[in-house]
Parts: sequence; C-alpha cells; structure tokens
Amino acid sequence: SWNNPGIRAALSFCYFIFSGFDSLQYSFNWWISNGTAAKDFGPRKQGTDRYPFRDFGGYLGTPEGDRNKYYILATDTAFKQREFDYDQLTTGIDHTADGWLPPPAGQAADFANGYDTRYLLSFGPFDISPGEILKVTFAYVAGDSFHHECDAFKDLYHVNSPWEFMDQLYFADFGLNAIWASWIYDNPGRSEDGDNYYGKFRTCCVCDSVEVVDTLQVPPETTMVCPEECLIIDFYEGDGDPDFEGARPPEKPKFWIYPGINEFNEGELRIRLNGFLSETTRDDFSKEYDFEGYRIYLALRPTADDFVLLTSYDREDYNRWEYDDNNNRWVLRRSPFTLQELRAQYGQDFDPNIHTVDNLFFDESNGELYYFTPQDWNQSSLTDSLLIHKIYPDEPVPQAQSVEEAQMFYPEELTEDGYFKYYEYEYTIRKLLPSQLYYISVTAFDYGSPKSGLPALETAKSQNMIEEYAQTTAVTVEKYALEAIVYPNPYRADANYHSPEGGYFEGRDITGVTGSIERDRRIHFTNLPHKCTIRIFTLDGDLIRQIDHDYPVGDPQSMHEVWDMITRNTQSVVSGIYYYSIESEFGNQVGKLVIIM
Repeated sequence: SWNNPGIRAALSFCYFIFSGFDSLQYSFNWWISNGTAAKDFGPRKQGTDRYPFRDFGGYLGTPEGDRNKYYILATDTAFKQREFDYDQLTTGIDHTADGWLPPPAGQAADFANGYDTRYLLSFGPFDISPGEILKVTFAYVAGDSFHHECDAFKDLYHVNSPWEFMDQLYFADFGLNAIWASWIYDNPGRSEDGDNYYGKFRTCCVCDSVEVVDTLQVPPETTMVCPEECLIIDFYEGDGDPDFEGARPPEKPKFWIYPGINEFNEGELRIRLNGFLSETTRDDFSKEYDFEGYRIYLALRPTADDFVLLTSYDREDYNRWEYDDNNNRWVLRRSPFTLQELRAQYGQDFDPNIHTVDNLFFDESNGELYYFTPQDWNQSSLTDSLLIHKIYPDEPVPQAQSVEEAQMFYPEELTEDGYFKYYEYEYTIRKLLPSQLYYISVTAFDYGSPKSGLPALETAKSQNMIEEYAQTTAVTVEKYALEAIVYPNPYRADANYHSPEGGYFEGRDITGVTGSIERDRRIHFTNLPHKCTIRIFTLDGDLIRQIDHDYPVGDPQSMHEVWDMITRNTQSVVSGIYYYSIESEFGNQVGKLVIIM
C-alpha cells in the first residue's frame, strides 16, 4: 500500500490471506474518496459486452450503497471481471491498452503523488450454508528498508515515468517475511493428518554432479547426474493443512542418567546424551542446519524458574557484521561462520576475536570492512572430562544417514543400544547429596536467525526433564548385597523438611506439593533392590503399612522408595518407635524407625 511516497519509511506493509481454499480469486482495488466527483477517483475497467460498465452515480472511486460495495467485492462473476488495480504511482500512465479507463484529466499527477486513499483486498467465492463457520487467516507482513534513499522520490520520480523510482524500492525483506508467514501458517515438510503428504519440494545437489555417458544411444548421450547420497529434499510449501507454528528450536536430545556414589560418599549423576536428531535436522524456515549447542540444568523443584545452568557446549562460530551505507548502520546479512569457514576464506592464521568494532577487518577481495562477534560463548571444547565431552572422541562422522542404514551396512558406527557413537556425549554432576531428589534437564539450542533479528531458540527445560537421586543403583545394590538406608531417622515433625534447610525431604514429588501436610510427609528408603517388599510394624508387631517396590531392572529410582507416613487404615502415624522389614530374593533386613510428631 502507498499513501505518501514522499516520506521515507523504514517499514511498509502488505497483507496475506490464508483460507484453506485452493481455488480462490483475488481482487485489489483502491480509490480516492472526495465530495467533488472530479476528485473521486479509482482505476476502473472499460465496459465490455460481457461485463458492462457499472456507474457509481457519477463517481469513479467510491462505491456508494450496498449493491456497489458488493460489486467491488465480487471476483470473476457473471456481472464483474476480476480486477487487480494498477499501482497508484502509475496513475499518470495510459493503461487503456490493458482495458482500463484513461487517466483522469488534470488530476493524474496529484493522485499519483499521494491522496486520501482507500484500499480493498477481496477474495472468494465461498458457498456458506446457514450456521457454517468460515475461518480466514490474515498475515500482516512488514518489510525493512523498503525506502532506503531519502531523496529518491524527489530525484527519481516522474508522473509519466515512475519506473526508475519504483525499481529502486527494496522488496527483498517483504518477500522473505511473506514466505515466513506462509510457512508459519502451513509448515513445509510436515504432515500430521496421517496421509504421508508433506508438501511440495525440490531436490538439491550438494556435491559435484557425475558425468554419465549412455553408449547405447547413437550418438552417445552425456548427462550430468547428482549421486543419490548428495541429494537433499528441500520442502518449500506445506501440505495444505494449517499448522500455525513458528520457528522451532532443534530436536531435543535424548539423554539418560546413571546415579552413583563415589569413594568419598558423595552422590554423582552421570549424564549421557545423544544428539543425532538435534544436530542433523534442518530448520523448517531457514533451511539451514542451525544447531548451536547443548545446556545442562539442575533444579531441586520441577518448575522452570528453579533450573540452574550447570554447563554448556556450543560450536565455535562468529557473526560477521557489515556496514549498510544506505542506512548508516552495522547489519548482519549472513548466518554465523565457523572458524574453519573463516580461515578457509581469509587464511589459516585468521583470528576473528581480534577484529572488533574498534579494530575492523579489511577484506581485500571485495574492499569491504567487517567486524566479528562470537555467537553465544563459543565453549567448544569436547575433550575436557569436567565439561560436556565426547564419549568416543576418535569416532569419525557417520557414513550412514540413518540408524536403519547403519544397522545394515555400518554397525560399527552404533553403540550397543543402537545410537550413533559420533553424537554421544556425557557430563558428570559431582558432590551431590544422596538424600535429595534432583531434576535434570538437557536442552539443545540453535543460533536463531541473527540477520533477521530472531534470537536463539532452546528446547523447553521441562520437555525432557528426568528426576533422580544421586544414590547407588539397584544393580549395584543387588550385586554387592548392600544394606538399605532409611532417612530421616529419627523423623521430626518440627524439622521443616519442606525447606532447603530441612533437606528438602518432603514436597518433592514430580506432581508438586499436595496441599496437605499429612499427605506430604515422607520417610525415604534407599539402597533397595529393584524389587522388594517393605513392611512397617508397631512394637507390638501390628502391620501398619506394606509397600510393594517393583521397578524394571535399570529403571531410574529403582533403588529408592518413600512412605508417606499414612497407615493402611489411611490414618496419620503417631509418635513412637516402629520396626521396618525389607524382603527380597537378595536377602532380608530389619531395622527401627523413630517418629517424633
């Protein structure tokens, strides 16, 4: 849209409409409303035998009355042909050869320069029965730097020849944002209705084509063929079913936790993660492999605000800032460069860290000045055992493109449980309290889209959160016949176990606090085998509660159980001394509990 082209604007706007109909017709009309008929103008088609000219009561622009308004809205009907008005800037040009009425005599220049203009975008047709609902989605799209020369209109625009001015308008940002709008509405390469149709795509060859000679033809025919392993399927249009989902972070990494206690009786949680999907999935919108790194968090409660960042890994890459002479500012026009890419371009000794905004780099190949900033922290070491590090540091990049292919042709590339070794990492959280329940989250994040201002996106911490105690595993307990441990013992009702000072022994379930103190109390049993029976008795031998502990071998928390201090008659226990017994195929154990209420 255009109203006053003499004013330089940073943003201009357009509309996109999505309705789910493949056969819609669109019309665009603009007109100038004025009480004087000579100044009330809008582009109008000449009348034909099929589509006679419709008189708006002496006015060419404003459609007065419901019938005229409906006429303007109609698209390719029996009484009106589809119209897409010419640009207001070109009002001074004769468009009669394209079926339009001649330019308005004496007013064309004023109308082209900008006036009190109305705009109408209409689309259809629709057949809507009574009671039906028609859902229509509008995208309001902006474009940066549409006008980038302050004096362009004054110096270049002429009413009879507007093309030089119009040619220098910058539509690239409009186009990019419009594409993103359509992709958000209907994500390319995504199908959730079960029909296995993922939208329109093109295949791209990412390596040199191979020359193939067909000697059976006379004369022999030579064609260039891209090897199948070099082909990439690039989806550019969705499947027609709206998704309404924007840019997403990388796929969440898969991770496991192996708890234990070291020789100093300190709890440890060893985290193993596999990032195959995180690192090898293209971004739906940029079409780039935009994976940046991993972060590991710990919390004492399962809420997002309680997670604390322990460590991170991110690839070493840098943003290259270029100077925009038109807008007098530094801008990003490219995705981040890896250090290897920069050194391939500028030499093996190139160090982007020294070329800051105060120490610019001069590119002799094109005469441009740049400066560089790190993307994220560039914590890129994968060999330090105290940080996130590779489990198989010498493993090469997989030859297989999928786990299924590796299982068939390259089994040596996979771990025993069927994951690519190359994408296996680990990190150990040390010096933990075995008595506390910890919540661990491992996230993946990308570099966003620095050139368009989209910040880095990270998977939600709650998306793959695991709760675990830093205790001896049930497998170890069973192997060495370790005795169970009960805590807190004695149990004191006034010890404030809900708080960090009280050890956080209570109120720690994944579902959160129950709201009832009686239902939220906990006595913990650890060093348990994966399957056993726990019984609590009074001193007189009366059974007050039985807990059947049964977890799969190797399951998280299979070494741990809790008693909510409620009897089998659903009553709260009272102060006193109690016996407990733990029975399993690995042995039996009897002990005492002291409860002070």
